[in-house]
Amino acid sequence: MEALYKKLYSKYTTLKTNKLSELEDVHKEQELKFLKFVSAAEDVIDHLRTENDKLLGQINDLGNELTSVRVAKDNELVEHQRLLLEEKKKNEALFEEVEKLQKLLNEGTSGDLSNRKVVNNTSNNSSIRMTRKRMRQEQDALDIEARCIPSENEGNSVDRESTRSFLKENASNKRQECSTSKANDQSGVDTQESDHQNWLVHALFEYTLDMKLSTDCQTGRLCLSAMHQSSGFEGYCW
Repeated sequence: MEALYKKLYSKYTTLKTNKLSELEDVHKEQELKFLKFVSAAEDVIDHLRTENDKLLGQINDLGNELTSVRVAKDNELVEHQRLLLEEKKKNEALFEEVEKLQKLLNEGTSGDLSNRKVVNNTSNNSSIRMTRKRMRQEQDALDIEARCIPSENEGNSVDRESTRSFLKENASNKRQECSTSKANDQSGVDTQESDHQNWLVHALFEYTLDMKLSTDCQTGRLCLSAMHQSSGFEGYCW
Protein backbone atom coordinates (compact mmCIF):
# COMPACT_ATOMS: atom_id res chain seq x y z
CA MET A 1 0.00 0.00 0.00
CA GLU A 2 2.77 2.38 0.80
CA ALA A 3 4.38 1.75 -2.55
CA LEU A 4 1.03 2.49 -4.20
CA TYR A 5 0.75 5.76 -2.28
CA LYS A 6 4.21 6.77 -3.34
CA LYS A 7 3.45 5.97 -6.90
CA LEU A 8 0.22 7.97 -6.80
CA TYR A 9 1.97 10.85 -5.09
CA SER A 10 4.66 10.80 -7.73
CA LYS A 11 2.04 10.97 -10.49
CA TYR A 12 0.25 13.74 -8.68
CA THR A 13 3.46 15.68 -8.30
CA THR A 14 4.29 15.16 -11.95
CA LEU A 15 0.82 16.21 -13.06
CA LYS A 16 0.91 19.20 -10.77
CA THR A 17 4.28 20.23 -12.06
CA ASN A 18 3.13 19.85 -15.66
CA LYS A 19 -0.03 21.73 -14.92
CA LEU A 20 1.80 24.55 -13.25
CA SER A 21 4.25 24.78 -16.12
CA GLU A 22 1.39 24.89 -18.58
CA LEU A 23 -0.33 27.56 -16.54
CA GLU A 24 2.88 29.53 -16.37
CA ASP A 25 3.30 29.32 -20.12
CA VAL A 26 -0.25 30.46 -20.61
CA HIS A 27 0.30 33.26 -18.13
CA LYS A 28 3.43 34.39 -19.91
CA GLU A 29 1.65 34.28 -23.25
CA GLN A 30 -1.22 36.33 -21.87
CA GLU A 31 1.21 38.75 -20.31
CA LEU A 32 2.98 39.23 -23.65
CA LYS A 33 -0.36 39.82 -25.36
CA PHE A 34 -1.34 42.30 -22.70
CA LEU A 35 1.93 44.14 -23.02
CA LYS A 36 1.46 44.34 -26.78
CA PHE A 37 -2.07 45.61 -26.28
CA VAL A 38 -0.91 48.23 -23.82
CA SER A 39 1.84 49.34 -26.18
CA ALA A 40 -0.62 49.58 -29.08
CA ALA A 41 -3.07 51.47 -26.89
CA GLU A 42 -0.37 53.91 -25.86
CA ASP A 43 0.54 54.46 -29.51
CA VAL A 44 -3.08 55.11 -30.38
CA ILE A 45 -3.44 57.45 -27.43
CA ASP A 46 -0.35 59.36 -28.46
CA HIS A 47 -1.65 59.64 -32.03
CA LEU A 48 -5.03 60.83 -30.82
CA ARG A 49 -3.41 63.36 -28.54
CA THR A 50 -1.33 64.65 -31.43
CA GLU A 51 -4.42 64.93 -33.64
CA ASN A 52 -6.29 66.62 -30.84
CA ASP A 53 -3.53 69.15 -30.43
CA LYS A 54 -3.57 69.83 -34.17
CA LEU A 55 -7.33 70.26 -34.17
CA LEU A 56 -7.15 72.56 -31.19
CA GLY A 57 -4.53 74.63 -33.00
CA GLN A 58 -6.75 74.81 -36.10
CA ILE A 59 -9.72 75.78 -33.96
CA ASN A 60 -7.72 78.55 -32.37
CA ASP A 61 -6.52 79.76 -35.77
CA LEU A 62 -10.06 79.74 -37.15
CA GLY A 63 -11.31 81.56 -34.07
CA ASN A 64 -8.67 84.24 -34.48
CA GLU A 65 -9.43 84.57 -38.20
CA LEU A 66 -13.15 84.79 -37.47
CA THR A 67 -12.49 87.48 -34.90
CA SER A 68 -10.37 89.49 -37.33
CA VAL A 69 -12.99 89.13 -40.08
CA ARG A 70 -15.73 90.19 -37.67
CA VAL A 71 -13.73 93.23 -36.61
CA ALA A 72 -13.07 94.15 -40.25
CA LYS A 73 -16.76 93.75 -41.12
CA ASP A 74 -17.75 95.85 -38.13
CA ASN A 75 -15.35 98.58 -39.20
CA GLU A 76 -16.65 98.36 -42.78
CA LEU A 77 -20.22 98.59 -41.52
CA VAL A 78 -19.39 101.67 -39.48
CA GLU A 79 -17.70 103.24 -42.53
CA HIS A 80 -20.69 102.45 -44.75
CA GLN A 81 -23.07 103.94 -42.19
CA ARG A 82 -20.95 107.09 -42.07
CA LEU A 83 -20.93 107.34 -45.88
CA LEU A 84 -24.68 106.74 -45.96
CA LEU A 85 -25.26 109.58 -43.51
CA GLU A 86 -23.04 111.87 -45.57
CA GLU A 87 -24.92 110.96 -48.77
CA LYS A 88 -28.24 111.60 -47.04
CA LYS A 89 -27.04 115.02 -45.93
CA LYS A 90 -25.77 115.80 -49.45
CA ASN A 91 -29.06 114.67 -50.98
CA GLU A 92 -31.03 116.82 -48.56
CA ALA A 93 -28.84 119.81 -49.36
CA LEU A 94 -29.20 119.19 -53.11
CA PHE A 95 -32.96 118.80 -52.74
CA GLU A 96 -33.15 122.13 -50.94
CA GLU A 97 -31.04 123.77 -53.66
CA VAL A 98 -33.27 122.27 -56.36
CA GLU A 99 -36.37 123.61 -54.60
CA LYS A 100 -34.81 127.07 -54.35
CA LEU A 101 -33.79 127.04 -58.01
CA GLN A 102 -37.25 125.81 -59.01
CA LYS A 103 -38.87 128.65 -57.10
CA LEU A 104 -36.50 131.17 -58.68
CA LEU A 105 -37.15 129.66 -62.12
CA ASN A 106 -40.91 129.85 -61.63
CA GLU A 107 -40.65 133.45 -60.45
CA GLY A 108 -38.38 134.35 -63.37
CA THR A 109 -40.65 132.59 -65.88
CA SER A 110 -43.75 134.39 -64.61
CA GLY A 111 -41.86 137.70 -64.71
CA ASP A 112 -40.59 137.04 -68.25
CA LEU A 113 -44.08 136.12 -69.43
CA SER A 114 -45.57 139.31 -67.98
CA ASN A 115 -42.75 141.39 -69.49
CA ARG A 116 -43.21 139.71 -72.87
CA LYS A 117 -46.94 140.38 -72.77
CA VAL A 118 -46.32 144.04 -71.95
CA VAL A 119 -43.67 144.37 -74.70
CA ASN A 120 -45.84 142.57 -77.27
CA ASN A 121 -48.87 144.68 -76.41
CA THR A 122 -46.79 147.85 -76.60
CA SER A 123 -45.18 146.88 -79.92
CA ASN A 124 -48.51 145.80 -81.42
CA ASN A 125 -50.22 149.00 -80.33
CA SER A 126 -47.36 151.15 -81.63
CA SER A 127 -47.30 149.24 -84.95
CA ILE A 128 -51.06 149.63 -85.38
CA ARG A 129 -50.81 153.35 -84.58
CA MET A 130 -47.98 153.80 -87.09
CA THR A 131 -49.94 151.90 -89.75
CA ARG A 132 -53.03 154.03 -89.17
CA LYS A 133 -50.96 157.21 -89.28
CA ARG A 134 -49.25 156.12 -92.51
CA MET A 135 -52.60 155.25 -94.09
CA ARG A 136 -54.04 158.63 -93.13
CA GLN A 137 -51.00 160.39 -94.58
CA GLU A 138 -51.21 158.40 -97.83
CA GLN A 139 -54.96 159.03 -98.07
CA ASP A 140 -54.41 162.76 -97.54
CA ALA A 141 -51.71 162.73 -100.22
CA LEU A 142 -54.04 160.95 -102.65
CA ASP A 143 -56.82 163.43 -101.95
CA ILE A 144 -54.47 166.37 -102.49
CA GLU A 145 -53.11 164.85 -105.70
CA ALA A 146 -56.60 164.14 -106.99
CA ARG A 147 -57.68 167.73 -106.32
CA CYS A 148 -54.59 169.24 -107.91
CA ILE A 149 -54.84 167.43 -111.28
CA PRO A 150 -56.81 169.68 -113.75
CA SER A 151 -59.66 168.19 -115.69
CA GLU A 152 -59.20 168.30 -119.50
CA ASN A 153 -62.83 167.81 -120.46
CA GLU A 154 -66.17 167.03 -118.96
CA GLY A 155 -65.95 163.27 -119.60
CA ASN A 156 -62.58 163.06 -117.94
CA SER A 157 -63.85 165.01 -114.92
CA VAL A 158 -66.66 162.50 -114.46
CA ASP A 159 -64.20 159.62 -114.69
CA ARG A 160 -61.85 161.27 -112.25
CA GLU A 161 -64.67 161.90 -109.80
CA SER A 162 -65.57 158.21 -109.98
CA THR A 163 -61.90 157.33 -109.51
CA ARG A 164 -61.71 159.59 -106.44
CA SER A 165 -64.79 157.95 -104.98
CA PHE A 166 -63.28 154.55 -105.74
CA LEU A 167 -60.05 155.51 -103.98
CA LYS A 168 -61.96 156.84 -100.97
CA GLU A 169 -64.04 153.68 -100.72
CA ASN A 170 -60.95 151.49 -100.94
CA ALA A 171 -59.17 153.62 -98.36
CA SER A 172 -62.13 153.38 -95.96
CA ASN A 173 -62.26 149.62 -96.50
CA LYS A 174 -58.56 149.35 -95.76
CA ARG A 175 -58.98 151.38 -92.57
CA GLN A 176 -61.76 149.02 -91.45
CA GLU A 177 -59.54 146.00 -92.17
CA CYS A 178 -56.75 147.61 -90.17
CA SER A 179 -59.07 148.24 -87.18
CA THR A 180 -60.30 144.62 -87.16
CA SER A 181 -56.71 143.23 -87.04
CA LYS A 182 -55.80 144.68 -83.64
CA ALA A 183 -55.24 141.28 -82.02
CA ASN A 184 -52.67 140.17 -84.61
CA ASP A 185 -48.98 139.80 -83.60
CA GLN A 186 -46.01 141.60 -85.16
CA SER A 187 -45.91 139.29 -88.20
CA GLY A 188 -49.59 140.03 -88.86
CA VAL A 189 -48.90 143.76 -88.77
CA ASP A 190 -46.07 143.38 -91.28
CA THR A 191 -48.34 141.41 -93.62
CA GLN A 192 -51.01 144.12 -93.34
CA GLU A 193 -48.48 146.81 -94.26
CA SER A 194 -47.35 144.81 -97.31
CA ASP A 195 -50.97 144.34 -98.48
CA HIS A 196 -51.62 148.06 -98.00
CA GLN A 197 -48.59 148.97 -100.13
CA ASN A 198 -49.72 146.59 -102.89
CA TRP A 199 -53.20 148.13 -102.80
CA LEU A 200 -51.71 151.63 -102.99
CA VAL A 201 -49.68 150.73 -106.11
CA HIS A 202 -52.78 149.15 -107.66
CA ALA A 203 -54.86 152.30 -106.96
CA LEU A 204 -52.16 154.57 -108.42
CA PHE A 205 -52.03 152.49 -111.62
CA GLU A 206 -55.82 152.67 -111.98
CA TYR A 207 -55.81 156.43 -111.36
CA THR A 208 -52.96 157.04 -113.82
CA LEU A 209 -54.33 154.83 -116.63
CA ASP A 210 -57.94 155.85 -115.96
CA MET A 211 -58.83 152.16 -116.21
CA LYS A 212 -60.09 149.59 -113.75
CA LEU A 213 -57.53 146.79 -113.26
CA SER A 214 -58.26 143.32 -111.88
CA THR A 215 -56.30 140.10 -111.50
CA ASP A 216 -57.42 136.47 -111.61
CA CYS A 217 -55.60 133.13 -111.55
CA GLN A 218 -56.74 130.88 -114.41
CA THR A 219 -55.22 127.58 -115.57
CA GLY A 220 -52.22 128.03 -113.34
CA ARG A 221 -51.27 131.51 -114.70
CA LEU A 222 -51.97 135.08 -113.59
CA CYS A 223 -54.57 136.92 -115.71
CA LEU A 224 -54.59 140.75 -115.65
CA SER A 225 -57.64 142.45 -117.17
CA ALA A 226 -58.27 146.17 -117.78
CA MET A 227 -61.61 147.99 -118.32
CA HIS A 228 -62.18 151.60 -119.35
CA GLN A 229 -65.36 152.68 -117.57
CA SER A 230 -66.26 155.69 -119.74
CA SER A 231 -65.82 153.99 -123.12
CA GLY A 232 -66.80 150.47 -122.09
CA PHE A 233 -63.54 149.01 -123.40
CA GLU A 234 -62.71 145.69 -121.67
CA GLY A 235 -59.97 143.02 -122.01
CA TYR A 236 -56.80 141.91 -122.30
CA CYS A 237 -55.20 139.15 -120.35
CA TRP A 238 -51.47 138.97 -119.99
